[in-house]
Amino acid sequence: MIAPTDRAPRHGEEGIALIYVAVFLLVSLWFVSLAIDMGKIMAAKTELQAAADAAALAGASAIDPLTGETVQDSARVRAALTASQNKALEQVKTPVIIDPMVDVEFPADRQVRVTVHRDTAHDNPVLLQFAQTLGIPSVGVHANATAEASPLTSVCEGLAPFAPEMPPYGDFSKDCDSVYTLKTGVGNSMQGNFQLLDYPTCDEGPPPQGGGGAEVKYYIINGWDCCLKIGDLVEVDTQPGAKVGPVRQGMDARWNADTDHAQGICYEQYTGNGQRVFLCPIIKDFNVNGKKTVQILKFAAFFLKDKPQDLDKQGIHAQFIDYIAPGDAGDVPPDSTSVYGVHLIE
Repeated sequence: MIAPTDRAPRHGEEGIALIYVAVFLLVSLWFVSLAIDMGKIMAAKTELQAAADAAALAGASAIDPLTGETVQDSARVRAALTASQNKALEQVKTPVIIDPMVDVEFPADRQVRVTVHRDTAHDNPVLLQFAQTLGIPSVGVHANATAEASPLTSVCEGLAPFAPEMPPYGDFSKDCDSVYTLKTGVGNSMQGNFQLLDYPTCDEGPPPQGGGGAEVKYYIINGWDCCLKIGDLVEVDTQPGAKVGPVRQGMDARWNADTDHAQGICYEQYTGNGQRVFLCPIIKDFNVNGKKTVQILKFAAFFLKDKPQDLDKQGIHAQFIDYIAPGDAGDVPPDSTSVYGVHLIE
């Protein structure tokens, strides 16, 4: 007789153990496969969101320089072009294509909402691998973003060393025939000031070398690299002379660097690369004696209609425009700025 402790194992128990192992391996493989498909979906979602953000920002930058409102046709074109320059996940990266008449919307003034898709309706769904075993060959993914152009509380980078004065009666006119003085000529200045600003030391970008006129020339060509806010105080550069030589050299460099040299045109006719546009802080007036601080009331952008010729006598004059610039958007006093920045709001 065989003792109970010496009994041979049952063949049925061995079979059950193999089934358990097989089921465990199958379930584990299914979870791993699900994780792979979920990773594809999340990657596609992330890349679509980046495309939507970029397209919305591009669309919101389409500001009419005369009205300050969004030009919807231009916004649709810019949004669609920017979206097409982004790619979304597939076996190979696939360009994002949107329908500008359907996927670009305008929920409010100066706001642009863009929706991008990867789905069966657009013949570009995200293809799944392992979920196909459950009858799910693909899945639709979409992303949307809304951007807004808002008045800037500060302007960062590219500020010219000019400080046009507020018109004595009302605000600046956007009429093409209205021009404003960016810098006065010799004999027209008050108290030796020529509407040139002495910006404080900036810790961004290469510092200008030489001081005085050399700084003025540098800031005309390159702009000041830091940020100024409404209400900030800056010092007026009142060093002897109108710095006609450095100013002429800087203006010639800006004009020559532009791709549109047409004389006497308005901003709406301009097709250049932006070198004829000057971002400037606006102050109350230059009725100051000596080196004094002046307070910034607003920011504005001006377009050089003609190449300045007689700088020492006539100074520099330009057309007022609305403009998109880098800076910080937010709540500003009414009519305090005519320079806009674009930012995402959702």
